[in-house]
Amino acid sequence: MNATNYAVAPGDYLEEWIDDQGFSQQKAADLLGCSRKQVNEIINGHAPITSETALRLERVVGIPAATWLKYEAMYRSDLARIADEENLAQFAARIAPAAASYLRRIGATKGNMRTPGKLVSDFLAFHRCGTWKSYEQLHAELHKGDFALATLKDSSTELDQTLFSTWLRAAEMAKPYELGRSYEYAPRKLRAIIPELRTRVAQPDSSMLNDIARMLSEVGVVFMVVDPPKGLPLQGATRWIDKRVPVIQQTGRWGMDGFAIWTLFHELGHILNDPRGQTHLEYSTEKQRGTATEKSANEFAKNVLFGAEGLAPFHGMTNDAQIATKAREMGIAPGVAVHQMHRRRMLDYKYGNSLFVNLDGTFTA
Repeated sequence: MNATNYAVAPGDYLEEWIDDQGFSQQKAADLLGCSRKQVNEIINGHAPITSETALRLERVVGIPAATWLKYEAMYRSDLARIADEENLAQFAARIAPAAASYLRRIGATKGNMRTPGKLVSDFLAFHRCGTWKSYEQLHAELHKGDFALATLKDSSTELDQTLFSTWLRAAEMAKPYELGRSYEYAPRKLRAIIPELRTRVAQPDSSMLNDIARMLSEVGVVFMVVDPPKGLPLQGATRWIDKRVPVIQQTGRWGMDGFAIWTLFHELGHILNDPRGQTHLEYSTEKQRGTATEKSANEFAKNVLFGAEGLAPFHGMTNDAQIATKAREMGIAPGVAVHQMHRRRMLDYKYGNSLFVNLDGTFTA
């Protein structure tokens, strides 16, 4: 049953019966054994129908007492909901339009700015928060990770909290995350499979992302690709389930192998080298990464993928064939080489794009 923006008092049904019978309110009161004032207050929704009154109504009107009490409960519930939504409406402007659109797209709300209270109520329900204050308190913790406010201030791209939290919560409701709750993380085993992971991603194809998820699950790490709200400026994030199980969550933005591969090893660097429980973000646009952990994660990814020489072997290259040949000699996907050459301004963005492999829509784990 869809919620309405109005409440129907059970007295409406009593008033209809009185009219059908051709009675006055006084006549109904006489039959019920109460005052005319009480009948009038019930009709106008000012007085509740108690258990005793419901039994009298059953004998006089013929509608079961349980039905009268159900009408009363629905009325009071609707009044509370409407008042609650009127109060919540003040927070609607704090929800990014893209977050609201995302929730409508996945069926979590039908609310919009024409029904702001409904939108905020559904937003809070999606996040399992009873009030806007509890939402802000809960997700303020997200800004205490190593990426922190200082890093955000260094970025030209602002991270909207409602976009970010909605994306995180969408992951928590997905099957891979739920399965991860039972994982046992084994850091030594994770380190041991890094070469195997590097070998696998050197040949990107439609099964690569699912293979990565399978390989990481065997060492107690969750890997998942979660479609993001429009405008979320992230390529991926590292997070933890109860500080026990690491989660690598990617947006799959652009669906290109270079982005996915670099982000994978960047986030693996966080998992292996940073304290448990911290949240780390990988932006999809170039930004200043001033923290030691971000630099360390980048260094880890660079060393695993490119080795001690880094990108030096690609210096001065602009020809796709040359880049592809050198990448394959190094045992890496050409797309990840192009991705890093673009990021480091070693290669103009008009070059190298044909070397990317499109992975869009290939993750099904």
